[in-house]
Parts: sequence; structure tokens; C-alpha cells
Amino acid sequence: MAATRSTTLSFPVINMEMLETEEKPAAMAVIHDACENWGFFELLNHGISHELMDEVERLTKAHYSSCREPRFQEFAARTLEAGEKGADVKDVDWESTFFVRHLPASNIADLPDLDDHYRQVMKQFASEIQKLSEKLLDLLCENLGLEKGYLKQAFAGSNGPTFGTKVSAYPPCPRPDLVDGLRAHTDAGGIILLFQDDQVSGLQLLKDGEWVEVPPVRHAIVVNIGDQLEVITNGRYKSVMHRVLTRPDGNRMSIASFYNPGADAVIFPAPALVAAGAEEERAGAATYPRFVFEDYMNLYVRHKFEAKEPRFEAMKSAIATA
Repeated sequence: MAATRSTTLSFPVINMEMLETEEKPAAMAVIHDACENWGFFELLNHGISHELMDEVERLTKAHYSSCREPRFQEFAARTLEAGEKGADVKDVDWESTFFVRHLPASNIADLPDLDDHYRQVMKQFASEIQKLSEKLLDLLCENLGLEKGYLKQAFAGSNGPTFGTKVSAYPPCPRPDLVDGLRAHTDAGGIILLFQDDQVSGLQLLKDGEWVEVPPVRHAIVVNIGDQLEVITNGRYKSVMHRVLTRPDGNRMSIASFYNPGADAVIFPAPALVAAGAEEERAGAATYPRFVFEDYMNLYVRHKFEAKEPRFEAMKSAIATA
């Protein structure tokens, strides 16, 4: 079993204002190292207004209290009763969630229990997160030596990217030993931007065999690499296992936005990075398969809480037998 340690001081944090100064090379180096060795990093001064973030947080927490908490309490009672009677409840997650789809077509008008003000604020927040996601993809292109826009185009498919937001609450759990908030997994998609609670911790990533806390920082955006970016970068950048622990106190808010390839996007290692890897003797050929993103997702939903490597191998096998 992996150990747990706290590495708040060494966790990669980037002040995006540095990107507009002579300190840009240092900031870009931190981003590059984080993508290669952590799979996660945290952004400060990212351009999304603190007032907007505060309003998103206020409305999200109020929505949970008024609409979702009663339903969650029913689930919690059943889960605790089963666990205390000896049932294995490790295959469930102690979370209350709803999902907002933004692209290619929004479903926010169809979601029940959201008032008009909350819908408008979430639409505004999603627009800001989309712009930041695309800016980050271009920064990754710059670090990788890819032409500007390469990653955005790689995600495009025939109808543009898939983009949506998972809104979650991780309420207090009186028996953290019985159940996790969210079981360990890598994210299937492209780049993930998270607005997390700055008062209640719980998110951890697996680094060098140890679980490391992702530090809650006021008005920060946490970024992590998904499986598709690992494939496109031919393993240069890595998606990593992460999880959410339950806590006996505190209700942790999580608003995770997923900027993913379009369903019919064909994902494969960037030829320039395959060639660069060969020159640097990291790899002589593409080490990841070529596949349609929707096919990968169909596999992922059945094996989300398992290691990513067998999924990549399964996609190779599917191509070989096609």
C-alpha cells in the first residue's frame, strides 16, 4: 500500500503573471517539469476574477444544502449501515455530483434545481475556464516544441472538443476507514481544470509510490493531465492516479472542468514528439496506440478505477485485430 506524505512546499505552483515578464522561462520550466513528473500543478493569477470564483462557490454550496444534501443523506445512511454490517463498500464513492455539459452542446438549461442566476454564473465561469484551458494547451505546445494550436486541433474532431464540468460535494464521513470520497483513477480525457475548496482538503495524487496532498489554495486553479495528453505527447507528459479521501469534518467543494477531445477525434502520438524521442533515445517509435476517443471512453467507463496501462494495451490490441 502506498504511503502518504505532505509536500505542500514542493508542489508545483505557477504564478501566471510571470508569463508576461522576463521570468517567463522559469515559469515555463516549472510547468514542463510538473507535466513530466507530477501530472498536476496549481495556477495563481490565472485571469479568472476572484469575485466570479467567490460567487460560483457561494451558489454551489447553497445549491448542495438546499437541493442535494437530503438525497445524499439517504445514500450515506445506507452506505454506513452496509459497511458497519461487514459489507465491502469500497466500490462506491462518498460524493454528491451533477454534470454540466458545455460543448459541443450545452445541457445547462435542462438541469433541474438550478435557478437562473446559478445557470448564468456557471455559464460565465465555464467560458473563462475554456479560455484558460486553451491558453494552457498552447503553453504546453510551446514547451513541447509543437506548433501553436496543435493540441487544440488534435482535440477538435469534426465538431470541436468535448467540454463539461463535474460539480461535486464530499460531505463529512463519520467512518473514513470504510469508504473513499472518490476512488483512485487517472482522468480519461485531455486537460482538467479544478476549482477546489480552499478550506477542506482531501485530493491526493500518487507520486513515486506515495500519496501526496494537493494543497488547497484560495482562488487557485488546479490543473492535471489526462490520458489523451499522455498519448499525444508519446509519454512525455503523464496522467497520474489521484483520489479524494473522506474526512470526519468539513464538506469539500470540487468543480472540475474537463477539456477533452471530440467524440470522433483520432488520437495518436504527435509525429514530431515521436521523432524527438527517437533522437533523444527515449523511444524509437510511437509507444502509444492510435484510436478514436469515443472508443477509448467506452473502455474507460468499464475500467476507470484500474491502471491506465492495460487500457492503452487494449486499444493496441483492438487496432491489431480490426
